[in-house]
Amino acid sequence: MWIFITLLLVEFVLSAALAYLNLTHLKRSAVAPPQEWAERLDMTQFPRMIAYTTAHTRLGLIASLSNLAVTLAILLSGLLPATARWASALPLPTVGQGLTMLAIPALIAYLATIPWDLASQFGVERRFGFSTITLRTWLLDQAKELLVSLLLGALLGGGLLFLIEQLGRAWWLPAWALFGLFQALMALVAPVILLPLFNKFEPLQDQELAEQIDALAARAHLPLRGVFQMDASRRSTHANAYFTGLGKTRRIVLFDTLLDQLDRDHILAVLAHEIGHWTKRHIPVRVAVSILLSGLGMACVATLLDRPWLYGTLGLDSLYAASGVVGPVAAVGLYLVSILLSPLGLLLAPLVNGLSRRQEFQADAYALRLYDHPTALEEGLILLSEKNLSNLFPHPLVVRFRYSHPPLLERVAAIRAQRAVGDAQGG
Repeated sequence: MWIFITLLLVEFVLSAALAYLNLTHLKRSAVAPPQEWAERLDMTQFPRMIAYTTAHTRLGLIASLSNLAVTLAILLSGLLPATARWASALPLPTVGQGLTMLAIPALIAYLATIPWDLASQFGVERRFGFSTITLRTWLLDQAKELLVSLLLGALLGGGLLFLIEQLGRAWWLPAWALFGLFQALMALVAPVILLPLFNKFEPLQDQELAEQIDALAARAHLPLRGVFQMDASRRSTHANAYFTGLGKTRRIVLFDTLLDQLDRDHILAVLAHEIGHWTKRHIPVRVAVSILLSGLGMACVATLLDRPWLYGTLGLDSLYAASGVVGPVAAVGLYLVSILLSPLGLLLAPLVNGLSRRQEFQADAYALRLYDHPTALEEGLILLSEKNLSNLFPHPLVVRFRYSHPPLLERVAAIRAQRAVGDAQGG
C-alpha cells in the first residue's frame, strides 16, 4: 500500500513543481520580454494573460489535490474489497460483475470532478470573458458525456474483461488488436455520430471562403468530404479549427468563433497548416504511436495482473484464490495497475509531446509553401494566442512535459526562418 501512496504523492508533487516553475517563469518573462516581441505583441494583454494562466493553474492544482484525496480514500477506506465482494455475489455473468466493479470508482472520480469543472466554466472562464455556456447546456453536456462514457466503457471494458477471463495471460495481444480497432472505429464514426451530439455542424456558409478552402485542398491533393462550421460560441469564445475523420468522414471543421476573429487570409493559412498534417501523414503516425504505447501498457498490465500481492494489498487474497483473475477481481486489478502505471505516462510525455511539436513545425513549414502569403500564418497564430490569453512564456521543462504544440514565440521564430530560406532560394 505504501508503494501506491508513494507513487500517487510523487506524481502530484512533480505536477505541482511544474506548475510553480511555469508561473514563476511567466511572471518574470512577461515583465520584460525581448524588445522584438514587445513591439509585435499587445503588451496591454500581458497582465490578463498572467492572471488567466495563474487562475487556471491554481484551480488545476486544487482539482489535482482533490483527485489525489479521492483516490487515496478509495484505496484506504476498504471500498474496493467491499465492492468486489458485493459485485461477486450479484446474479450476473462474471463480465457484468466486473463492469459493475469498475463503474463504482469511476463514478466516484467523475462526481469529484464536477465542482472543479463548474469553477472553471462559470468561474475562471466566465471571469475572463471566454465562457458563454448556460447551466442548462452544461447539464445536458454532462448527461450526454456520462451516457457516452458508460456505453463506450461497457463495450471496451466488457471486451477486455472477457478476454482476460477466456485467454489467461495471453489476453493482452487480442486486447491490443481490439483497442486498435476501437481507435480506428472512433476516428471513423466520431465526426458523424458522437460530435454532433454536442455541437451543431453545418456546411460553411461563406461560399467564397469554402471555394478557396476547396482549391487549397485540391492543390494538396487532399480529398475532402466537406468543410463545416461548428457552433462553438454556444459554450466559449475560444477559437480553433481541426481536421477530423477517416475516409468518407474526412472533413475540416472551423469554429464559428474563428470565423469571427480572423480574416480570410489568416483562416486559409491556419487551414493550410491543418492540411499539412494530412499531407505529412502525421495523423497515421500519431495513431500508430498511440497503438504501440497501448500495446506496451497492456503488456505491463498483463505482467502485473495475476500477481497475488496485488490483491493482498487490499485483503482480497481469499477472493483471488477462489475465482482467479476474473470478474470483480480482474476489475480491481485493472484499477490498481492503472495507479501503478500512471507515472509511466508522465515519463513518456516528453517523448510523445516532442514528436507532436516536431510535427507542428513541419505542418507550419508546409503551410508556408501551400498558401503563399508572406505573414498570414504568423499573424494568425499571434492573434489566436492573444485572444485566447495563451501563455507566451512557458517554462522549457513544462513545454517538454505538457505541450503538444510549440510555444508561440518558438513557432513564429521557426516560421520566419523558414520564410527567409524560401526567400533566399527564390532569389
